[in-house]
Amino acid sequence: MKLFKWRILPEAELAKLQDISGRQDGSPTAGSIVGSPRFDSAELGSIARNVTQQRLALQAELHDLQLELEALRRDSTAARAESAASEAKRKEARIEHMQTDFIAAASHELKTPLAGIEALGDALQMALEDDNLEAANTFAGHIKAEVRRMRALTEELLDLSRFDENPDSDSVSNLRAAIENALIMPQKAAIARGLVLSAHIDDSLPRTLFAKISPTDLSIILDNLLDNALHYTKEGSIDLSLRQDSDKKIWLLEVRDTGVGIASHDQPHVFERFYRADRSRSRDQGGTGLGLSLVKKAALRWNGSVVLQSELGKGSSFTVELPVA
Repeated sequence: MKLFKWRILPEAELAKLQDISGRQDGSPTAGSIVGSPRFDSAELGSIARNVTQQRLALQAELHDLQLELEALRRDSTAARAESAASEAKRKEARIEHMQTDFIAAASHELKTPLAGIEALGDALQMALEDDNLEAANTFAGHIKAEVRRMRALTEELLDLSRFDENPDSDSVSNLRAAIENALIMPQKAAIARGLVLSAHIDDSLPRTLFAKISPTDLSIILDNLLDNALHYTKEGSIDLSLRQDSDKKIWLLEVRDTGVGIASHDQPHVFERFYRADRSRSRDQGGTGLGLSLVKKAALRWNGSVVLQSELGKGSSFTVELPVA
């Protein structure tokens, strides 16, 4: 970038300019004659030409500087555009990679029960040919279990695809009613396994409690958190509680269990699709590896969040924050 180049007037020209300036205000200078002309045309013309030349030179330098500044702006804009385009390409590649991984994982999860059903079908056929009704009934039960697992996985995949759509911003849900409905089926499973399943809602709260979330997404959160707790709790209790943080204007929906807990190195990953801290146990218990990722996505869709606290061997706690309606 250029710097201004100032021309220093010679002392003689500067003295002349000062002398003329003194004459212009009407005051006589040393050696002047009263009544004589106030200006020396030759001197004034010389100085005027010098001033004009300096002004033109300065204008030329200002013009050059302006051009340089515009060039810098264009270069900067082009650099930002190039950087943005490069970042967009990286994001697109990352999304494409994630989609490819997701499709591969989903295909694997679907192939597993299909292969199991095919093998169980062969075993069932052989059992029927041998008139072994007891074995046939056992294989039929396994087939039904695999079909249920496939149906659950298909429904969860459909939920994930639905999350790509923008939610209805006017949707609200009655938390108390949703909690009561969500406890019906898990309560039966808990009793059958000797577990205590309870719900606690702050007594100071009114009868109707509304949150900014669609009933479908709220059901996904409650069903998956309770199902996850049942899967990983062999003895003890599961507690669902609801309280309000009035300062932040949010609901705090917590599901706490006394189950196996989650190791610290697994905790950052439990909300990822198809991630399992213990793959063998999850598959045996029918888990798809999508439940907690659905919980997180459902909460984020409504400007909420989910926080995990867990200690291996001592249980886990999942707290979902949802905006008050």
